[in-house]
Amino acid sequence: MNWLARLAAPFAGARRALASRGYRIYWIGQIPHVQGIWIHRVAAGWLIFDLTGSPAWLGAIGFAMSASSLLLSPIAGAVCDRMGHRRTSVLSTASGMLVIALTTTLTFLHLVTPFLLFALVALHAVCVAFEFPSRQALVPALLDRSVLTEGMAMNWAVFNVAFFTGPLIAGILLTLGGPQLGFATAVCTYGWMAVALFRIPLDEPKLRSVRFNGLLHDIASGIAYTRNHPVIPYIIGLQVAASLLVRPYIDLMPGFAVHVFGRDEQGLAILLAASGIGALIFSVALTLFSRERWLVYTFVTGIIGSALMLLVFTTTDQFWTGVACLILLGGLATTTGIANATLIQQYVDASYRGRVVSLNMAFQIGAPALGAFTLGWLAEFVGLQWALGSGAVLVIMVTALNARKLLARRRDIAPPS
Repeated sequence: MNWLARLAAPFAGARRALASRGYRIYWIGQIPHVQGIWIHRVAAGWLIFDLTGSPAWLGAIGFAMSASSLLLSPIAGAVCDRMGHRRTSVLSTASGMLVIALTTTLTFLHLVTPFLLFALVALHAVCVAFEFPSRQALVPALLDRSVLTEGMAMNWAVFNVAFFTGPLIAGILLTLGGPQLGFATAVCTYGWMAVALFRIPLDEPKLRSVRFNGLLHDIASGIAYTRNHPVIPYIIGLQVAASLLVRPYIDLMPGFAVHVFGRDEQGLAILLAASGIGALIFSVALTLFSRERWLVYTFVTGIIGSALMLLVFTTTDQFWTGVACLILLGGLATTTGIANATLIQQYVDASYRGRVVSLNMAFQIGAPALGAFTLGWLAEFVGLQWALGSGAVLVIMVTALNARKLLARRRDIAPPS
């Protein structure tokens, strides 16, 4: 039976994480919830295009989905630390559910206009701005620190599976009942998550007053804590570099499909699917084989490796070579994201957790959007391959210059217990 024990050994971390009743409830609740996030996104895009036939309105809806999270994340983190992570998660998830329920009703009654849909999506994004950081900050309270890496990797695995299944389910729902059926399904998934969060057995600290002056002080102190921490600024800074100059490959992929590889929509789908497959494989591998003591090295290796794969990708015009590069690129980029999130959770003091997580999220949302705009503009003059290739080289240089400092400072400070 020794071979059975060896075969089961990699799953030990995942089993220990799911042995925690609180995390098990959280993780099971998250499975349909992330499907609902994608279903809502696809249904809103389909509806706005059906109403207007305008790509500009599609872009406007995409902006509405992300702008609130980018702008409100620091405030959301301060509210989260004052109200408690679970309280904020429950209230914001339930509020998002109510907004989607209103969208469902108005769509069913054929009362939705483009401007009204934009407002509803923007309002939902406000709820997301509070829900996401509070839910992420909740994870360390549900897990022993020894299995935190596995728990974070399992979260990313669920998200990466939803990258495929969410749009697929949304497409089926749109075919069967239109956007209103998609919105109604999303309402159910949000309700499932809200109930799961409410059922988690967790003793939260006493509710603190949420006053404007107090929030401003908390936001300022959270920024100061992040800036003065010996390790966290390097983790966030390197992640920002990768998000700014590597992550935009996803947004610019249509240009590669058409102009570099001479493919149509089917070719674009294959390229994006390759990146998603790599992301899923690597997130599962981290769940099974990750080790806490190697996490900083995993983070640095993920950044350099993803930049190298992007550089190789930009030097080829062979379609299937590009597909192979994207499998590794998607996997290594996901590895970077998992390591980043886990390291932040490990090194941050619990009293600042919501604020630091929200700042990290704000940078991760904003940097790819800014990078896509900048690299896209640069590509108008030098071409897509030169623009992204130059960005990849810059990321490698920045990481090489700062990795030694991160490793040295990491040895000088122990993560808080």
